[in-house]
Amino acid sequence: MEKWIKIAGDYHAPFWKNYLFVKGFIIQSELLRTKQVLIGVRGFPKTIDYLELNPKNWEKAFHKFSKIVDNDISVLEKILDKTIEIGEEMNNFTEKLTKDNLTNYSAKKIIEVYQQHGKYDYLEYAWGTQLALLDFANYHYLEDKVGSILKLKLNLKEALKAFTVFTQPIEDSFFLEQEKSILNIYKSISNKQIFKKEPEEIINKLKSEYPEIYQKLKEHTKKYAWIYYVYAGPALTEKDFVETMISYNRKKINPEKRLNELKHEREHLLKERKKYLNKFTLTAEEKRYVEIISRVIYLKPRRKDYQSKSYYHMEFLQKEIGRRLNLSLNQVRAMTLKEIKRGVLEKKKINSDKLNQRINFHIIIPKGKTIKFYSGEKAKAFSKKYIKEEKIDFKKINRIEAKMAYPGHVKGKVKRVDMPEDMGKMEEGDILVSTATTPSIVPAIRKAGAIITDEGGITCHAAIVSREFKIPCVVGTKIATKVLKDGDLVEVDANKGVVKIIKKKN
Repeated sequence: MEKWIKIAGDYHAPFWKNYLFVKGFIIQSELLRTKQVLIGVRGFPKTIDYLELNPKNWEKAFHKFSKIVDNDISVLEKILDKTIEIGEEMNNFTEKLTKDNLTNYSAKKIIEVYQQHGKYDYLEYAWGTQLALLDFANYHYLEDKVGSILKLKLNLKEALKAFTVFTQPIEDSFFLEQEKSILNIYKSISNKQIFKKEPEEIINKLKSEYPEIYQKLKEHTKKYAWIYYVYAGPALTEKDFVETMISYNRKKINPEKRLNELKHEREHLLKERKKYLNKFTLTAEEKRYVEIISRVIYLKPRRKDYQSKSYYHMEFLQKEIGRRLNLSLNQVRAMTLKEIKRGVLEKKKINSDKLNQRINFHIIIPKGKTIKFYSGEKAKAFSKKYIKEEKIDFKKINRIEAKMAYPGHVKGKVKRVDMPEDMGKMEEGDILVSTATTPSIVPAIRKAGAIITDEGGITCHAAIVSREFKIPCVVGTKIATKVLKDGDLVEVDANKGVVKIIKKKN
């Protein structure tokens, strides 16, 4: 049997999410008749590995799919439209779980809702991850296509400037929409001295002295509780959003000035796009490529946001399932649909030890059109026998080269942050190193002097958020989390995509 190879890493995700992800890849090739790629997941308590059975399949998929797009770029537009359509349908479907009295749901209805969400979710993966076929390893279809178009029309310096302009989204992400909302709430509080107090005191003061502002905070929390949820939360509370305002106060951020900056930045971006489009002549096809790349960069994280929002909604149902089966939320998230049916519908006892093993370590792989999964000792045995591990002496590496996501040049101490519980060690100016950043660690990102990630390209979360916060960022290093440790002093030259180790902590 061929060995599986790790091709990427990510923030920890529960078993059920990983199961749906693998299923999405199984049906992916049927949607646009692309080459089948075999993707699996290896799940740990803090991170996950994405596994590929034969990297040549991915290369073949890239070449086949890039030819499809070469012949008809509307295929990309169709993918983007489908991710919006499915995402919005899914969110509308699951949002009712936050409002309904779920104790009144029959066992049959619980299964129907769980099953329907699963279908929405794996279809969202199947459509959304089509874009991953064009952007992996050394293949960056859209970046290369747009870059080559601009280099034909402009000198190198101008082409690079134009590339930066056209690869920025021209619509607000959910995150930026939320940021503007909380800035407006912060702006409306004239007495900024209250932000010297503890979050609970501030909330009580808003309730008693500024009831209208507190109501806005309450509505904001209800609307955006999921914004950093990713795969498994936790959801944000009023306290979390108050802490954001405390951060504004500590950094002496002028909310009105910041809101105006955001407005003028967007206006400037649109003006620059128009300037470049008027500066050179593009064919209809070239123009579609130049214009679609910003939409891809906008919608790639939005697809994940639709899913994040639905996972937040599903938590309400999963807690109800846990209540009926006497299981924790994490244990419910480690169950298959078949096991939930057995427990909820058939009233059969669920083996919680087996679920706990799955939480601690699991492997999910496709087998034909079906899915095979392992946990506990079987997963360890499979991993040892069938997963190829890289053998590199990371101690000898003192320089890392990768892709610039946002320019800048800084020095600072490394802090490894993958999960929300890692954020406490971050101090202002630290260099945040992560497998792949997610919205759940944005509070730590706000403090970062620079960001370095193992995974990603210009459309990844770290690249997008670094541009929004103007933080130097290097992505796609593959090895940063293996080479860099907490306390290491590094120099990040994001202009060149270079990270140098100045001094190791030990």
